Amino acid sequence: MKKTLSLAVIAVLCVSMLLTACTGTYDKKPDEYKKIRWAAPDYSFTIYPDKDCTGTYKFDNKIYNIKVEFEGAASLIARDTDNKDTRLFMGDWMYDDGNLYIYNIQFNTKDYKAFDENYAEHVTLTKEKV
Repeated sequence: MKKTLSLAVIAVLCVSMLLTACTGTYDKKPDEYKKIRWAAPDYSFTIYPDKDCTGTYKFDNKIYNIKVEFEGAASLIARDTDNKDTRLFMGDWMYDDGNLYIYNIQFNTKDYKAFDENYAEHVTLTKEKV
């Protein structure tokens, strides 16, 4: 009985170590960098960590002034600062080769009808010095 219990505990520990290794850890969250901006290749999405993670999001010839809140280990919320900090979208993030990869983007189509036609599900932002 003790042997079986010991083997079960070892198996659980091994599985948990494997799962932890797959999730990855980050030494810094995207909002902890200094003197950089995160920007999409076409500059349709920018974030300035030094400026309280404010930036812009451009869609359908409209520019939204945003503030991005990085919550927990890997999620974010972008708020429209011109519209009482209403949630513009939310998503998840991770690093990919030093870039900031935002995925699982879910737009607030209730308050922003234009986003019914926004099919962007992910975006890659590069780190640029400012």
